[in-house]
Amino acid sequence: MPKPPMKQDVILFEPTGEEDKHGNTDYTEIHSKARVAYTTKVIENSDGTRFEPTLEVDLPPDTKVDYGYLLQWTDHFGKVVKDSVVAMEETLNYGGDKVYWRTVDVGKTRSY
Repeated sequence: MPKPPMKQDVILFEPTGEEDKHGNTDYTEIHSKARVAYTTKVIENSDGTRFEPTLEVDLPPDTKVDYGYLLQWTDHFGKVVKDSVVAMEETLNYGGDKVYWRTVDVGKTRSY
């Protein structure tokens, strides 16, 4: 069964590698359509770092995204959620040469 269309808007913040006068990282804004859902899961890397993402976001294949990006989304109640990309996954066709969409998990690092 195909997923519903991407009707929500998100803003991705790409780090520029520069810092502002206060020493904070500068970002470039990228606006994109998306399919956003709240999630409750725990992701553990091979080094034992655990992440607890709060959002699972499907992005179009032409949207640039990577680790270290921030993602901002406003839910249906007006609450703004802004956090970092902690995991990424691509959905490919059977031949592996076409990306249908990219799924990113957005959340915080938790230490246990």
